[in-house]
Amino acid sequence: MARVLKREAAKRDLIAEWVWYAGNASTELADRFLRAVGRTLSLLAAQPESGIPSFIRKPELQGMRRLPVSGGFEKILLFYFPLQDGIDLVRVVHGGRDLAQILAEGFFG
Repeated sequence: MARVLKREAAKRDLIAEWVWYAGNASTELADRFLRAVGRTLSLLAAQPESGIPSFIRKPELQGMRRLPVSGGFEKILLFYFPLQDGIDLVRVVHGGRDLAQILAEGFFG
């Protein structure tokens, strides 16, 4: 069975997104977001190469891919490394954020 590993930074990102949706919309929307993430991660785990390659010069980020969350949350990007038997989720970032700054600060949080 395909597995999904979640790094600590990704877990923090998911919590922060849930809190944002719950505080600015509703807990129902926040819960729907987490279900959409879960479905997207399951699909990615089964087909880890399906995301878009991220061409980032930092050696430690070589091979990382990204894919938006499905189900109406496409502005949220999942950054991950493909594994032979699934994925390693690194970060969950809103596409409107300054990715260059996040990289400069340390992408792994």
